[in-house]
Amino acid sequence: MKKRKISWVAAAVCFLLLLFGVTVSMLAAFRSSVRQVSRQEELEAERFGSYYALISEDDDTLLWNSVYEGAKAEGEENWDACVEFFGGRLVSERTTGEKLRMAIDAGVDGIILNGDGSPEVEALVKEARQKGIPVVTALNDGAEDIRQCFVGVNSYNLGKEYAERIWGLLQEVRSDCQIQVLLNSGDADSGKNTLFLGLRDSLEQRISQKEWPWQVEISATAVDGSDAFQTEEVIRQLMVEAAPRPKILVCLSEADTRRAYQAAVDYNRVGEVRILGYYESRQVLEGIDKEIIDSTITVDGEQVGSLCVQALGEYRKTGYVNGYLPVDTCLIDRENVSEYLERYPE
Repeated sequence: MKKRKISWVAAAVCFLLLLFGVTVSMLAAFRSSVRQVSRQEELEAERFGSYYALISEDDDTLLWNSVYEGAKAEGEENWDACVEFFGGRLVSERTTGEKLRMAIDAGVDGIILNGDGSPEVEALVKEARQKGIPVVTALNDGAEDIRQCFVGVNSYNLGKEYAERIWGLLQEVRSDCQIQVLLNSGDADSGKNTLFLGLRDSLEQRISQKEWPWQVEISATAVDGSDAFQTEEVIRQLMVEAAPRPKILVCLSEADTRRAYQAAVDYNRVGEVRILGYYESRQVLEGIDKEIIDSTITVDGEQVGSLCVQALGEYRKTGYVNGYLPVDTCLIDRENVSEYLERYPE
């Protein structure tokens, strides 16, 4: 009995030693890969005259990957510039502010930023400018007074585009209707959000002109795009617990559009809530094809990235750049979704 107990103890010790050895080996391999990636990026940057950082909270979305590809191509082909998707691979869980701090401390030559309007980010943009690092904001501004240029869609006009689509949906609903808009937490005050204002003003004008007989209420809810669980919970509450529940839900990011699509399926709200999204992905396009998502407004991500690098290059060359560079938008609905699905092979 004693020998059996000793053998069990010996086996346990051997197992623990083996586990420790495997863990140490994996840690060493990881550290080695980190050093290798960092060194590869250093060597890549050394080939070019300028080094730009692209910073977004939504590292993994197709939109920002597309922006990065456009920026990278424009930089390499026309401006002798290396563009790095800052924080994309090894520190994807860091906040926008933390990534911005890393870029400033690294002494980059320019920053492309998906602004969130937070005081922390605005303070860091101001610091970057004081240190001679130009900042161009992309798609979301939030730093109007201190960045060099904004590349994106005029938010007020984008709100009017959503209003036009909603007006068409109201012709189908033909009853009292609650419209809910999901805003980024940095734009929590809907009275100051120009997209929300554009949507509300345009829709209210249409309703008053047509003497619409039904009650239409438009409201906004703030969500933290970096916190998937919090956003999913907000959408769940809107679809399950809200009284009245929204008949039209406007999502202002590709990630939120996907979450709303999944929630409509999970909580049996398909056909009861019309989802209007932003940008495109295979899942969003499939949602439109299945008539779970009504439509989405998309932008050309590569055009965004290319214009951002052009703005940085022009500013560094001349000390001046236009404060606003517009990008094209397109509505994807059931009529044209098949054209876009062809771009996303299964």
